[in-house]
Amino acid sequence: MGKRKFQLPGEEDLNKDQDRVLALPEDGQYLIVGGPGTGKSVVALLRALKYQDNDDYVFLVYNKVLKALSRQLLNINLNKYLTIITWFNYVFKKITNEKNTPQKNNDGYHTPDYAAIISKYEGLECSSRSLHIIIDEGQDMPPSFYEALVCAGYQNFFIVADQNQQITDDNSNRQELTDNLGLESKDVIELRINYRNSHPIALFASCFYTDKASPAPELPDRESLETPVLYKQISNEKTFEMILREADKDTKKLIGVVVANHKVRLEYIDGIKNLNITLDNALPIISTYSSTDTEEVTIDFSQGGVVVLNDKSIKGLEFDIVYIIIDGFKIYNNDQTSMKKRLYVMSSRAIEKLALVSTQDNSSILSLLPTDEKIMKISKGF
Repeated sequence: MGKRKFQLPGEEDLNKDQDRVLALPEDGQYLIVGGPGTGKSVVALLRALKYQDNDDYVFLVYNKVLKALSRQLLNINLNKYLTIITWFNYVFKKITNEKNTPQKNNDGYHTPDYAAIISKYEGLECSSRSLHIIIDEGQDMPPSFYEALVCAGYQNFFIVADQNQQITDDNSNRQELTDNLGLESKDVIELRINYRNSHPIALFASCFYTDKASPAPELPDRESLETPVLYKQISNEKTFEMILREADKDTKKLIGVVVANHKVRLEYIDGIKNLNITLDNALPIISTYSSTDTEEVTIDFSQGGVVVLNDKSIKGLEFDIVYIIIDGFKIYNNDQTSMKKRLYVMSSRAIEKLALVSTQDNSSILSLLPTDEKIMKISKGF
């Protein structure tokens, strides 16, 4: 597969708001907010790079895929790059000398019992800690997570967040983050310019913007003839073929295939790998990852190919081309807002081209899509 452009911008490439972020003092509490493609992760990584020789910082991300991406971009001390919950559990055990972090059972999912953890820290009367904590996608952790860290004595926070990109039910909005960290207005910086999406893709994604508390992100002026398209009544086999032929056009392109669940993910991995098809080039690298996997993420973001991921694994990622497989997505408890946020995250991963595929009649999801043909075209074949 061909090499694709995959590197951090240099400091000379930053805009004035990003420059302000990079110039922030090392000590203190800071919140950086912005929409998709505004460079939130970039400034977080550049800050980590700036202080890489210091022993008193840690870079935290929501999941292992984003951790792998960060490690590949920087290629520096890997021990400082951890998933949030892994580090949080480690810290609790280190501070309290207890073997296990208190847990709550939420409908079969075990999450930290933050109330019990906070109570434990308060009883210990923890002293101040100098560690500098950088958190990417900080909106996906609840207010009690941050309250627990403050109770544990941590006082140096650098958090990047976008509350319209929340993918968990238990999360923090901008006001909650501001209140929990005691931030002043000068400690909150907004990034507004979208460097990722073409204008048609950003316009499509904006249809799912639900955050009434913040102004909608500015639309980029990068025009493109590639209006997002919805493929309806198309078979799985035709979808596999469409994805492979797209990959065959340019082996340097990284294609993201976003699915609803583990079952659909396995169907697409198997279907794409084993389709009987003649291509001009070799079969592209086809990779995937699931939160249930015990091995490290092996996705190479510097190479072209096809990556199949559940939608909750794509936060902070970007692909040249994105296919959103509508099959399997559901709206729970009539909560259309949560589904719109997921569609916002999924669609805004695309740099150049975006397609949605519905092989079944998933009317509850299809009804949320824009009807204006200038924003999304509909096709029954490719």
